[in-house]
Amino acid sequence: MTVRLFPQFGLLSSQKNVTARWSPRILAAGCLCLIFALLYALPTRAGEVEVKHGTILRGDIVPILGLTDALASRLEYGDTEVAIPKRKLEGYPIIMVDDGVVRYFVSRRELQRLNNDQDLSRYETFELPQRVTGRGQMLKVVGNYEDVTDFDEFGRRKVTLRTSKGLMPLLQGVTEITPHYLKITGLKQQWNLGMRTTSVKEEILDAMLKKNIDPLEPNDRLAIARFYIQAGLYLPAGKEFDYIEENFPEYKEKIAGFVTELRTLHGQQLLNELEQRRKAGQHQLAQTAIAKFPTNNVDQSILRQIREVESDYAKRSERIEKALFRLGELEAEIEEVKNKSRLQACRREVMSQLNFESIDRLGSFLNLESDDSLSPREKLALAYSGWIVGAANVVTDLDTALNLWTARAHVLEYLRNEDEQLDGNMIETLSKLEGVSTAVVKQMIPLLPPILDAPIRNTETAFPIQVTDPGAELPVSYTVLLPLEYNPHHTYPMIVALPTAGAKPEMELHWWGKYKNGPGQSQRRGYIVIAPDYLQEGRDRYTDNATAHYAVIQSIRDARKRFNVDSDRVFLAGHGTGADAAFDIGMSHPGLFAGVIPIAGKSSAFNLHYWQNASNLAWYIVGGELDRDTLEHNSLLVNRMMRNGHDVIYAEYKGRGYEHYYEEIHRLFDWMELHQRVKYPKEIDAKILRPLDNRYYWVRTDDFPRHIMQGPEYVGNGRIRTRPVTLGVSIKLGNVIYVKSGGKSYSLWLNPELVDFDKRLEVHVDNKTRFNDFLRPDMKAMLDDFRDRGDRQKLFDARLDF
Repeated sequence: MTVRLFPQFGLLSSQKNVTARWSPRILAAGCLCLIFALLYALPTRAGEVEVKHGTILRGDIVPILGLTDALASRLEYGDTEVAIPKRKLEGYPIIMVDDGVVRYFVSRRELQRLNNDQDLSRYETFELPQRVTGRGQMLKVVGNYEDVTDFDEFGRRKVTLRTSKGLMPLLQGVTEITPHYLKITGLKQQWNLGMRTTSVKEEILDAMLKKNIDPLEPNDRLAIARFYIQAGLYLPAGKEFDYIEENFPEYKEKIAGFVTELRTLHGQQLLNELEQRRKAGQHQLAQTAIAKFPTNNVDQSILRQIREVESDYAKRSERIEKALFRLGELEAEIEEVKNKSRLQACRREVMSQLNFESIDRLGSFLNLESDDSLSPREKLALAYSGWIVGAANVVTDLDTALNLWTARAHVLEYLRNEDEQLDGNMIETLSKLEGVSTAVVKQMIPLLPPILDAPIRNTETAFPIQVTDPGAELPVSYTVLLPLEYNPHHTYPMIVALPTAGAKPEMELHWWGKYKNGPGQSQRRGYIVIAPDYLQEGRDRYTDNATAHYAVIQSIRDARKRFNVDSDRVFLAGHGTGADAAFDIGMSHPGLFAGVIPIAGKSSAFNLHYWQNASNLAWYIVGGELDRDTLEHNSLLVNRMMRNGHDVIYAEYKGRGYEHYYEEIHRLFDWMELHQRVKYPKEIDAKILRPLDNRYYWVRTDDFPRHIMQGPEYVGNGRIRTRPVTLGVSIKLGNVIYVKSGGKSYSLWLNPELVDFDKRLEVHVDNKTRFNDFLRPDMKAMLDDFRDRGDRQKLFDARLDF
């Protein structure tokens, strides 16, 4: 019996953050039996909480009044562990979950489930002896790391910090290793911190473990095997079982059941990664992985699922071949000369672009291509109309189907047109096409090719793009990193990543998408990442300025016109200075994003006025305990958000300073998978302090009072004295809209999700009736808004201006 856990089948990085949410399949009954069988008489963990959006956090659970409550308790008790006494959960608005490395803070109102069972789970733990000498001054602030060596086999390393007094070399030692984290202490300074176990190289981790056991003791080797299983590191676990079998043959039968279940766990992990490839549109990699997937000693349920995936690919390949063949056959049966050339052009495009992502457009055609009750013209109409407006919106009249192709050409010409004087004539031409209405154009837009050219050279590397909007107020550029196997027919989520001052955009893109010169998480998981040049040249910090906002917004709009971006899953993120900007831009323009991820950043004075503007926006804030006064600085803002039930996770790394926190990368992607932009709300209550913050979801207001146009007035401690104006908009029963604001002009973009187009609409602005009539879909308003924003997921049928 040899374990051998399929190392050749590599998809995502094996360094999983296993304390994040597990796949339901992994938590099947058989796997649970293994876990509980392997984990006995070991240290306990406290519990777990599940947030409403689905994230699960595990660790010590402590209710607190606020983030400053947690800070004060740490100072009082002088301990980097959880120092707050256990309390009853009732009456405390914030829950802190300490997993050994990170303190996670969440709103109690956002909890779906809380389990405070002390016997929730048990883990293998290894203690490493360290010689601590001196124990000089306690580190209160930790800045940039200049250099960090790898741990040696004794669990020691040297960290060199950059300080105001120059470089400071420090020695650290690992005192405890668990499957989830390492406890680390300063050997000459008082500095206690934690680190994810999976952030340590496997060979270094193995060396530390082996140095602290008796390698000739089989129970010690079995403990290491259990440790690796608990850490989700199945390949080294398999190697340990191989060693035990070879050197301690009397243990062969004892470990046989463990090995079988280990193969199941690893096989399920590989299957999950394969499904992630498919979800990301990486079908070539997925098919290659299927061909390499091991079939020996693998659970039958996993093999059955692999065969289902393989069968689905085979069926899709067959449907592609059938579509291409049948389109040619049916075209040959059409006798009208006038349509021959048009049909040939349609077939050429379909042939060149038909793939696993686009084949579903021909679904209605393929379902009915053998139906004898339909003529060849009708069948071709199903195919070519489906290609333009989707399989759910097909027509059976060939002339109408061909009109859709003509209409698409006119729509693209309109969207790419830079001469506004021609707009009216182009809309009139579109409206006169038989079978083409505003509703049909709305069906067409999600399937349009890119409005602007996408200068794709090599998806493996980042490349710059200059925004070409003819109406641009300032030159704007950004750098983009595409996912593996980028396909314009696949819709991708996007991360807008803001680098810290002085850092090149490529550094930020590589944090999200590259790993040791290979593909990283964004490329593997199918995310587009863009890094706008948001800071003016020479600036070393972010200030609340219009230029940065403009650059980010224009970059997003340009990217949506060049690439197939899922506008409902755009996430704003940043490190350091970029995180400062993310706080401000996210709260000022919440309708653009599904979530915001500030890492090692500080909120601004604007946020104390704007935090309610972002009540529908999800936040994942990451910082370090010793990073300046970050927690104390952000606490007032985050306390308000959490006490009001906003979707916020605040992750504070214990004993850590100003860092990039790559250890959080898996959790961040898992969190993003659970979020998308909310439906545009019918109730808007926003505060406005700057003219640039004038559009919220489907409402825009302009012409503000003088004190807003002049900009905010600052007082001591960076506070803002200027009084904000309020934008209040609500859609009430009876198809009535009420608008009240400090501005003097308004624009409303409307669609059937917001109001009923079949009923009379009333609009009251500042207590005056400004509209009382039936809304009519307006093709020009829809196309103008789409040309401006490039948002395929939020389309509007009409616009009203007052």
